[in-house]
Amino acid sequence: MGAVLRFLVTVAAIPLCGRFMDGLHIQNDLQAALMGVALGLIYILLRPLARIVLSVFNFCTLGLLYVLVDAFLVWTVAGFFGDGVYLDSFWWALAVAVVINALRTLIDMLTGDGKH
Repeated sequence: MGAVLRFLVTVAAIPLCGRFMDGLHIQNDLQAALMGVALGLIYILLRPLARIVLSVFNFCTLGLLYVLVDAFLVWTVAGFFGDGVYLDSFWWALAVAVVINALRTLIDMLTGDGKH
């Protein structure tokens, strides 16, 4: 159940960030939701692999490398949507990634599911 909620939070976070963050520009909510779906699928498929590969380096950076990887994933997925979803800079991608991770952590705390 926690995995489904984390996926739904990822999908919903993109339109919400688009409304409240000046650096994320969204043409319409459908494109934002599609970006959320694409990001959610990448989080399910590629993020665990990236975390395994980078786990040694992440230990050395005290966890900051995972945040940068998530920001890179947000930046990359936004690039797939061209003018439909546009980030002003990598720093805005980092801000969106932090919001998504905070919401996903909140879901983990509420559901008691600590692993993902």
